[in-house]
Amino acid sequence: MKYQASFDIWQVPVELLKYVQAGQHIYAGEKSNTGVFLGVKKSGTVVVAWKGNTKGRVYSEYIKTLRNYAKGV
Repeated sequence: MKYQASFDIWQVPVELLKYVQAGQHIYAGEKSNTGVFLGVKKSGTVVVAWKGNTKGRVYSEYIKTLRNYAKGV
């Protein structure tokens, strides 16, 4: 599966986000609000690692933790 160009996650219905590949770069509203899509929980919660939240963290561990959360592990 190939990644698409980054897109505005607010413009996509949650029902369609389950088809988005984990790791896809996205943004919210403005292109400066970037993040990495990590999945949709069974409850419908959309899980994204936002760029601003990665400061001061080990990036790989932050992504791994959120990906496991999205998968329900």
